[in-house]
Amino acid sequence: MTAALPIDTAYQDPDSLKELASIARLITYARQSAKNLNAEFPVWCLDLALGAVLQEMYENGLPNPLFEEGTGTGNVVAH
Repeated sequence: MTAALPIDTAYQDPDSLKELASIARLITYARQSAKNLNAEFPVWCLDLALGAVLQEMYENGLPNPLFEEGTGTGNVVAH
């Protein structure tokens, strides 16, 4: 996936970010449960879902850690 995130996005509704954060937590919990069950395909699908929710959060005004000043590299999630 090569979609670029807009850098100068206008900040939107804070309730939207809260809702998206709740969805991200649910997906993270489900992903961890699937990982504990060694269910590789659901883990992969939930990784994609989490990435999509995070991208939506960045588009709604959450600061993207990959573009912050002073960071040499972005945070990487180990699988």
